[in-house]
This record gives sequence, structure tokens and C-alpha cells, in this order.
Amino acid sequence: MQTLILQCKPRKMTTGVNWLIEVLGPDGPAKDQVKQSIDKLENHPAKAIRRALIDCLTLIQTHGYEIKYTEHFGADSEMEGWLFVLQKR
Repeated sequence: MQTLILQCKPRKMTTGVNWLIEVLGPDGPAKDQVKQSIDKLENHPAKAIRRALIDCLTLIQTHGYEIKYTEHFGADSEMEGWLFVLQKR
């Protein structure tokens, strides 16, 4: 069973806030595949949290992962972000 963490976190820039998607977990082919998919995203880093969230969910579905845990943080501010713990058999 493969377990990865997909994190969408805000980053304050001089032009505003951008959202970066990063994958955390043990090094290996599964992590590398998700990283390559992130690099191929048209709007990365995203300029809106909704775009970043849609990209995260698309990555999860594309790679066949199941969401086991979700954390939403910073909803009261412009520094909103998401964390997904994913598993795949």
C-alpha cells in the first residue's frame, strides 16, 4: 500500500498570494509520478485557492489515490490551504 501527502499551501509573494502543490512521502516511483504531474500543470503555482484545489483533486483522481484524511487550514484568511493524506493499493 502506498501512502502520500498532497499539500496545497499558500505562499505570499510581492504580486499577491500563490498556492503551491507539493507531494510528501517516501521517495520512489509513486512520488516521482505525482511530482511530474504537478510540474505539467498549466496554472502552477495557482493564483487562486479554488484552482489549486481543483488541481489537487484532479491529481488524486488521475493517479488512483483514495483520500484517507483531509485538513483545511486558514479559512478565515487569504492564507487558506489544504492537506490530503492519500493511499493507493
